[in-house]
Amino acid sequence: MRRGGFGAFLASLLLALLLQLVALPDLLEPLRPLWLPLILGFWAMFMPDMPVLAVAWIAGLLCDVAYDAPLGQYALGLVTVAFLLRRLRGTLLVFPLWQATLALAPAWAMYAFLMFWIDGLTHHSADAARRWLPVLTTTLLWPFVAGLLNGLLQPRNRSVLP
Repeated sequence: MRRGGFGAFLASLLLALLLQLVALPDLLEPLRPLWLPLILGFWAMFMPDMPVLAVAWIAGLLCDVAYDAPLGQYALGLVTVAFLLRRLRGTLLVFPLWQATLALAPAWAMYAFLMFWIDGLTHHSADAARRWLPVLTTTLLWPFVAGLLNGLLQPRNRSVLP
């Protein structure tokens, strides 16, 4: 593990969970980034030795309980995104940051689709804007979050981002 790896892993996940659960005004709620997939995606790509899949499952179950969702809905979405990004990490790490940002948009869209699909299967009402607008904000936020977390992990003269 790199310097500060596991502590930064836990701290960033707790912050992501907090940001995911904090109440926002109605106007901003549809623009809330997908904090947990974003942070778990970073760790799945850049630190393959972290227990991202297990943590994704546990964080997903916590979200299921917090949002009163069908048990396993968020867990399935988070594990799927973490698994996909871990499998594609070799390809994604070759891209420059702007291309990786665009290449990650389908992963965020897949997460949103899974949430929307499960809501439909369980007859929960789901606002389309609240499911799909976060894909855009998450994609736009990726370079900043990845740069910030990369800066926490690396000495000043090295970088894991291409």
